Amino acid sequence: MSNSGGLIRSSRPLNTGKLISAYYLEIEYLLERIEGATTHYQTLGVERSANNEEVILAYQKSVTVLHPSYHKVRAAVPDEMLVRVDKAFNKVSEAFSVLTNPQHRGQYDGRNKNGRSYSTVPLDEAKLKPEPRNGASSQEAQTGDNNRVGAEALQINVAQELRPVFTRAWTPEASVERRRCERFKLTVPVLVAGYDHTGGKWQEVTKTIDVSRIGVALRLRRRVNHGLVAHITLPLPTKLRSHGFSEAGYNMYAIVRRVEPLFEGMRVAGLEFIGARPPSDYLHKPWSTFRTQKWNGPERRREPRDKRSEAVAVEYLDETMQRISREAGVTEDVSPSGVRICVKAVPQEFEFVRVTSPNRSFNSLALVRNQWSGTDGFERLCLQFIDQKWPM
Repeated sequence: MSNSGGLIRSSRPLNTGKLISAYYLEIEYLLERIEGATTHYQTLGVERSANNEEVILAYQKSVTVLHPSYHKVRAAVPDEMLVRVDKAFNKVSEAFSVLTNPQHRGQYDGRNKNGRSYSTVPLDEAKLKPEPRNGASSQEAQTGDNNRVGAEALQINVAQELRPVFTRAWTPEASVERRRCERFKLTVPVLVAGYDHTGGKWQEVTKTIDVSRIGVALRLRRRVNHGLVAHITLPLPTKLRSHGFSEAGYNMYAIVRRVEPLFEGMRVAGLEFIGARPPSDYLHKPWSTFRTQKWNGPERRREPRDKRSEAVAVEYLDETMQRISREAGVTEDVSPSGVRICVKAVPQEFEFVRVTSPNRSFNSLALVRNQWSGTDGFERLCLQFIDQKWPM
């Protein structure tokens, strides 16, 4: 057993009783350290000079002990200890979020520069809910053509409630479920890393909104484009994983499938897991954008689209609704609530699109739901109308 956190697999089968006894000693030591900590550094057991990688490793080791992957060990933990584990997880997660964010870490260190301790207030225990016992399996998408991606830094506050809380992410009464698999509300810290269009690497520590076995939704301060491939690390429950069941952190490459507009300094991004390894072209141009394979399952659109070729004007707007550029486009298919348009001069960074059809007296703002470059060299924008319906 490692004295720095985590249970190491042996080549020989371990006696369950001995394993549980060893785990009790390890978790008791960890809980005492966390409960007695008065700073985020003490909570994670790192020095004040620890770099980002050391903080992440310390967090992963702590999570491994607090939430062991061996199911018989988890089942043997008494209820009174689970309460302590919940509180410790809150404290460890908040320390992780603060210390891996340069701005928040600087502010935190500034409050502590005179040697005063600073500890966080425990979260409301009434908000903590148990983790359901649901099975999961893997499903990966494959990727192809590339285009481009932009980046822009904004502000975010991630030192909030970071205890996993599972609830249904949708209700049948609210709408017809169109997702390929069920999602659950799960809020945990996540490290997202990618490359901008200049080839520079970036990373951001944020938190998830909900998860499924094939994807995750999270908040980002950085602007990301559809089709961007990023690497993510998060303490995902083992029953939602496709690999790495004994590891504290779940490492996965994911492709950006959905991006919501900027709101209060953050965007909501939906990412689809694509595997433990990146696409082959990613190694040469990791800042490129990619496409997943065409969906061959049941129709998932709310409304059917008609094949229709019509000339339209396309305006690209920033988050303040100021025009960036304008060009002519041609529709390829249309529904009352959306359209796919063929264009050729999409700017690198934009927030909204305005579509105008003079022949139909139609004018509406739209959000980009997908974007890719075709084999003919033209780009396709899949748009969702915001304030008007296309006259069918």
